[in-house]
Amino acid sequence: MIPFHMLALRDMGLLLGEMFDFEDLAEDCAADGVYECMFVACPLNIPGGVGSPLNPIAVK
Repeated sequence: MIPFHMLALRDMGLLLGEMFDFEDLAEDCAADGVYECMFVACPLNIPGGVGSPLNPIAVK
């Protein structure tokens, strides 16, 4: 069986986001009762790369 990350990253080209910290967003959502947002975290286009710095943003 192929490990998930090898299958997703190498074989499928799937972008994975891991280890995001959503605590502040969760607190803000609980405070105003709005639990919908647009979350965007675009990686750099690095051919053959398996990692990239991000500047994630959640817009409510």
